[in-house]
Amino acid sequence: MALVHRGLKSVLGLTTALMTLVSVDAVAQSDKDYWRWFEVEVLVFRQTITDQSGETFPLAIQPIAVNQSRDLLTSYHSLQNRLRSALPVCEPLSDNQWQIDIACQYENEDQWIPITGNPFAPAHALSELSNTEVVIDGPGGDIQTASQPFLMPKDVLELTPVSEELERKGQGKPLLHLAWRQPVFKRGESRKFRLYGGKNYSETFFYNGFPREQEELNTPLSNASQKQRMDNIEYLLSAIEQGSEPFNPLNERTPVRPPLIAAGHPSLAWEFDGLIDIFLVGNYLHIDGEFNLREKDKIKQLANDIETQASLALNNANEQTPYLRSFYFSQLRRVISHETHYFDHPKLGVVVQIRRTDLSAPRY
Repeated sequence: MALVHRGLKSVLGLTTALMTLVSVDAVAQSDKDYWRWFEVEVLVFRQTITDQSGETFPLAIQPIAVNQSRDLLTSYHSLQNRLRSALPVCEPLSDNQWQIDIACQYENEDQWIPITGNPFAPAHALSELSNTEVVIDGPGGDIQTASQPFLMPKDVLELTPVSEELERKGQGKPLLHLAWRQPVFKRGESRKFRLYGGKNYSETFFYNGFPREQEELNTPLSNASQKQRMDNIEYLLSAIEQGSEPFNPLNERTPVRPPLIAAGHPSLAWEFDGLIDIFLVGNYLHIDGEFNLREKDKIKQLANDIETQASLALNNANEQTPYLRSFYFSQLRRVISHETHYFDHPKLGVVVQIRRTDLSAPRY
């Protein structure tokens, strides 16, 4: 009975969570005749001029959960997913092997739920995409009949001269340029939009910035003579007493590989990734942007436990390891429609226009 009771509680909890996720869109759907539609254009670029601000950034990523966001880009980029639907189903070659020598799809692959750390999950649909398209040419739609936001074709883009000038003057490298149409509500009444683009670093790095492959360290106290073991122990005790690396407390600000990647965070490490929220306070439009810009770097190797710290000390703790560092961006601003708004950052630039449509006026 206790097991059944716990099972019912789990089902009820899951049902409540799903209803919460759906409720925002469901409530808005019931008032569809009163939706206020706007056209949003966003240009994201990496600053290519030398940063003169003197601002310092922490090495550790400030992760952004994207699991409850609205994502228009993945379906756009997943052309190979649409092609995969026509492929034959993969056949098992043995009890523990599946065919991998020809193109195939796993049964019910499109219904699989990605679980962080699941070694049996299929590769992400975009895992083999090395770079995203900069300019997004969406299919468009009709706001008179649409029940969901949709990407617009590239011929509506008005910030193209800005993008071209940035490149011509060597001031910025465009990473993403797109437009979409969406109904805009009060803050918290609809989901944020996820934007990502640029290079895909996922083959080499996890989202948390650490490399997928690291050189193995020699075990410090095994496979050694008795004298060598004693010398090693003496060396380690001296290093700890003197606060030498990797036992130096000043290194506490250097990222240490976390044991797990938190659920809800992106499964791929894009050059640019984050969320944008457009909402109304009264009749005033607001933009809230939260992004991470990534670039390759190197950091000193640190460890979560004393045994690995000892290994580092005896294997040259000053040796650096590749790392995908992050530059965090978070800005909130009240804006006016049809004006161009620039969000500045030492490493990243975001240009936004929000344009009225035939259904933008408030209706009471």
